[in-house]
This record gives sequence, C-alpha cells and structure tokens, in this order.
Amino acid sequence: MSSPSRRPIAFVWPLAFVLILAASGGGALPDARAQPASAFAELAVTAYGAQRFDLATGFTELPDGGEVVDQGSGVRLEAPWLRYAEGERLEATDALVHGPFGELFAPALTLDLTLRRLEADGDVSLTTSSGTVRARTLRFDAGEGWILAWDDVRSDTPALEAAGIWYEVDGGRLLLLPPYAYVDGPITLRADADGAPLQLTPDLADDGTVNGYDASTDLDDDLRSRARAATEE
Repeated sequence: MSSPSRRPIAFVWPLAFVLILAASGGGALPDARAQPASAFAELAVTAYGAQRFDLATGFTELPDGGEVVDQGSGVRLEAPWLRYAEGERLEATDALVHGPFGELFAPALTLDLTLRRLEADGDVSLTTSSGTVRARTLRFDAGEGWILAWDDVRSDTPALEAAGIWYEVDGGRLLLLPPYAYVDGPITLRADADGAPLQLTPDLADDGTVNGYDASTDLDDDLRSRARAATEE
C-alpha cells in the first residue's frame, strides 16, 4: 500500500551533523583556550564566557555555554553548557542545532568523534519543512548507517507513532517496533506490544521523492535481525 509523501528528511539529521563534526581527518575541534573563537578547517567553537581546561581529562568545558559552527554548511550547535575533548568527544546540555535541515533540540547530546556516533536523550525533537519528529532517545552510528529513535516516537511525515523506529539513512527503509500506529491515507495499521514489527519500504520517483511506502510484516533479513535484537534487549 502507498500514498503520496515527501521524503522523511526529519530522520536524516544525525548523519549530516556527525559527518560535519567528523570532517577534516578525524573531526578535531578547535582549541578554544587560544582565543574566544577559533577555527579548524571550517569548524569554529565560540565560548560565551568562561573556559576551563582539565589537563587530566583533556576536556575543555564551557560552563557559560557556547556554540560550534560549521562555516561551510551553516549548521550551528548552541548550548548553555558544553565540553569537548579535541578530536574525540563533545557533550552538551539543552543543545539547539540549527541548519538547512531545520531545528533540533536535545536535553542531552553526545558526539563521539572517534567512533562517529551520536546519542541524544530527553524530550528530543526535530522540526523540518516536512514536519516534526519526537522521541525520548536517538542513536546514530555513522559507520552502521542506521538511526534508532526509541521510546514514544512520533512523526508527522510519515504519520506514525511507535515504541521504536529504525531508519536506514541510505535506503530510506523504516522498521516500526510495536506497539505502533502508521497512518497511510484512510488506512491506519496498528499493532499492540505483542504484535509483529512493520517494515516500510519507500517507493521512490526518479527525482528521489517518495511516492509512498510499501508496508509489510514480512521483513527483509537484515531488518528481521534488528527486530529480534530489539526484542531481546
């Protein structure tokens, strides 16, 4: 079954942001101790106030907040508190990320620059031109190519809610973990907590837009493995 829809870009933000911060040979963040604003490649870190460098841990803390900007793409992270270890890790609270994709808010955000892994926790929300997606947690490993949104996930495009959703960045497939409800035009597909996971495979036009989704409980082998792993956790 399928219905007209735009590409669900609301799920794509972690890939763009992680790759931005991991650019230029390992994603080293600039050393903010040198001056209030400094740059490495196209990245810049600006402290809004005090900066504290912990020699033992290698972290620079910005207790008064600051921002990280990719000057090439325009993606900007602002937070009232953040700390980073150059080329390794960034942590922020109440992080607000602005960019061409829209606006993301995460009460707790961690970027492991070495592993190219993002974790966002709390009442995470992302607003794009396609709508808004919300979840309690988001996980993304750039090397794996899958995003996991977990715990009370809700999306405008496609219209759905679920206990958890796996999203394939390259292929665009979605795996809804029960309980879920997926609205496809006049039809709503539902499953309770004991129901079968639902795979949504996009029907793409030549220009890359999504004509709709084919919904099935007959999962591809790799998605069946993900569904099984989620059940065992």
